[in-house]
Amino acid sequence: MKISIGSVAALLLFCLWSANVVADEHESKESKQEMLAEMWIMVPKAGKMEELEQAMREHVKFRRSKEDPREWYFYTPVFGHKLDRIGVRAGGFTWKDMDSYRDWAMKEGITDHWQKTADQYVDHYHHYLSIEDDENSHWGPGVEFNYVGVTTYTPKAGHRRAIKEDMKKMADAAKAQDWPYNWGFSHSVAGRGELTLAVPYKDWSAMAPPEQEFAELLSEHMGNEEDAMALLESWGSHFEEISYNVWALRRDLME
Repeated sequence: MKISIGSVAALLLFCLWSANVVADEHESKESKQEMLAEMWIMVPKAGKMEELEQAMREHVKFRRSKEDPREWYFYTPVFGHKLDRIGVRAGGFTWKDMDSYRDWAMKEGITDHWQKTADQYVDHYHHYLSIEDDENSHWGPGVEFNYVGVTTYTPKAGHRRAIKEDMKKMADAAKAQDWPYNWGFSHSVAGRGELTLAVPYKDWSAMAPPEQEFAELLSEHMGNEEDAMALLESWGSHFEEISYNVWALRRDLME
């Protein structure tokens, strides 16, 4: 989408672990600039989903008239029992950009317009900021999609380094073996330090398992099945909880 919201499953999407981890990342990547993604989830008041959607369309036009410097994408969840919610996400900006974007929003009256149009229909908000892991992702420009499958991993304490090591091994294998998907990893700045894996899909048929399962691909890359199974078991052992949902791209709210 091509807009932005002031006041998200995906997603998507699509999240390193806690404020202390952010500091660690700055130290280990002094020469690399971290890229961020921001997501808002708006939960409407009972029976007000339609009114919220219409108000958001109006707000989108306003932001576009002010030449919003961010490109926002709108999503709604496909599965689960909490379907009445709208996720709004933008990525690809720096920590410094957070300041300039705040200043732009204040100057152009973005928050005031949101308060006058859509806020009256919102019961409550969720707000997330994440660090995009470009090194272990494979998304790139020009990816066409209408859905995003979002896997959320809640890490166990003390597993951060091992998670990074196993993630790199699997991502490198997928790239080397031409795994037929795009994907994006991100790491939550706050909360429980969740790791998110987002996979874009053009349609439902694209979600069907590929001819070659990832475990088989990993076995070929590593040279034997035993090492591949050990890596997958190691990966799964790092997390307290793993959840999945599909988020539909709401183009009708973005135009």
